[in-house]
Amino acid sequence: MPYRRLIILPLLTIATAACTGGGGKATPTAPATTPASTTAARPTAAPTRAPVPERPAVLKDYALVVAAYLSDDAAAASSSPCLAELYAAWKMPGLTAADSCLSGNTDGDPADEVAAVFAQSGDDSSAGISFGVTVFDRTPSGFRVAYESAIQPITTGAANTLDEILIAVGDVNADGIGELVYELPNCGAHTCFKNVYAVRGTAAGYVDLTPPSGISMEYPDLKFEDVDSDGKKEIVLYGGEIGSVGAGPQRKHTEVWAWDGAAYALRSKTFDSPTFLYHAVKDADALFAAANYAEAAEAYLAAVDDKALTSWKSAPDERSELESYALFRAGLAAIAGGGDRENAIAFFARANAYAGTLHHQLAGSFAAAYGAKSNISGACAEVRDDIRANLDEYNAFWDFGYGNPTFDADAVCPF
Repeated sequence: MPYRRLIILPLLTIATAACTGGGGKATPTAPATTPASTTAARPTAAPTRAPVPERPAVLKDYALVVAAYLSDDAAAASSSPCLAELYAAWKMPGLTAADSCLSGNTDGDPADEVAAVFAQSGDDSSAGISFGVTVFDRTPSGFRVAYESAIQPITTGAANTLDEILIAVGDVNADGIGELVYELPNCGAHTCFKNVYAVRGTAAGYVDLTPPSGISMEYPDLKFEDVDSDGKKEIVLYGGEIGSVGAGPQRKHTEVWAWDGAAYALRSKTFDSPTFLYHAVKDADALFAAANYAEAAEAYLAAVDDKALTSWKSAPDERSELESYALFRAGLAAIAGGGDRENAIAFFARANAYAGTLHHQLAGSFAAAYGAKSNISGACAEVRDDIRANLDEYNAFWDFGYGNPTFDADAVCPF
């Protein structure tokens, strides 16, 4: 160690002398500085947007043109709303980007799809409007057409319904996979319908989650919400009135379509309270058909007693016929349900008191046959024979329009 110090110390002395000029104080040297740059930062250039393409002459060609446009200009898919520039330029009847283009997951993969409604007017106002729904899927090479609905016609006067077509995109049934829910309005001579569809993308293509023809109702109010707080949204429609006198007496009803793990299925169908006597009787018939005989008997009697219920036909015998029928069926329900025989006989007697009606004959025939043998099947056979002997008259009376059930002779006394 001492030998090494002897070598290091002289080197340090020589180095110090060189810095001080031979023993004086060291002269400080200013550090070299780099002149500050005077060049201003350049702004980041905005991405170049692709021009909006010309609108095709034929609606069926729209999808491929838009897919190419999205592939050239991905920003058109992520803008809010999507395809805003295209909708503004194409000026499609009844459509705006805000109502007619949604971005969301419809197939469960990591990338969102673009769902869009396209429409085109005919050559003149009488030709109406054609429209449809298209889904564009993102791929590594751009966008492709993944799904197209059927092209649907609609009258020009109903174009204001086109902004309601897209209902939802994304995981609407809480199963971890995306879906698309949309509606297609369709108007006939007297009545407009809505057909609701739910679809999902799979490896094999898009599949229906609703019946293939959709969930259909006349003039419905449509809600898509979780009505039972189970985390899954239900399709709820309220309406069902046909806009034609020939349809007969009408009343609205509510349908709830719920996710069952594989598809949307009808969970419940609930009619509004009846205002026509006919509907009150048909409600009781529904209970009878479901073998809820005690409830059916009560419903028949309530219909007879409720004089606020109105008739639909102008014929003066409508109420008498319906009340006689209801009392006969109340007696039949009492027997079928194992109820009090004396009550049933009393109901038949009340029905038989409506002299001159078709249905008082049925009550009389059944009561006579049942009183003789206490056999419900034999008594019903007598009733069916009476109906067949006067079938044209029964068919004429029970014609309450094409919007209501047709007469079923065998269902009057089905045992």
